[in-house]
Amino acid sequence: MKNYLHRVLGIYATRTAAESASARLIERGMLAENVKILEPGSSSGGDDAKADSDDVLKEMLREGAIGTAVGTLAGAAGTIAMAAANVSLFVASPVVGALSMLGWGAALGGTVGATVGAKRSKGEVADLVKDALANSHVVLVAHTATEEETSYAQQIIGASMAEPTGKPGAGSGTPVTS
Repeated sequence: MKNYLHRVLGIYATRTAAESASARLIERGMLAENVKILEPGSSSGGDDAKADSDDVLKEMLREGAIGTAVGTLAGAAGTIAMAAANVSLFVASPVVGALSMLGWGAALGGTVGATVGAKRSKGEVADLVKDALANSHVVLVAHTATEEETSYAQQIIGASMAEPTGKPGAGSGTPVTS
């Protein structure tokens, strides 16, 4: 549980509603520095967007490394197949030809792996926050460090979002946890 870090988000029509939920979280024991209110025109998520961006980078690097390993194996298999078929490339220079095939396989695999990693978006939370702010909503972000904090943050934020405000689109009642 040492690395248990979650974010619970609530999207509100007004700052007053977000401040009310924030006050209830702080009354329940959450530290004030772990509860943030983001408004339209403020920075687009700050640390939260950066954290999601870092996750995307790590995912791309991992996928690239896996792709490179798979590409190297495919290059090795191609090299063995071509050597067995006595292709002229291996007759003139068997070592250079084999290494060339391994290199091409690794490069192709790394490129494909990084591309796959880039297409898998890990920034859904940052996108949600940006969209909410772009549509003039206020976002409450509660950083939780334990399952208990996450549970009561979900309860408080969910209940506060379900309160009728008289504005269209408000009161969905479902907080987002990441």
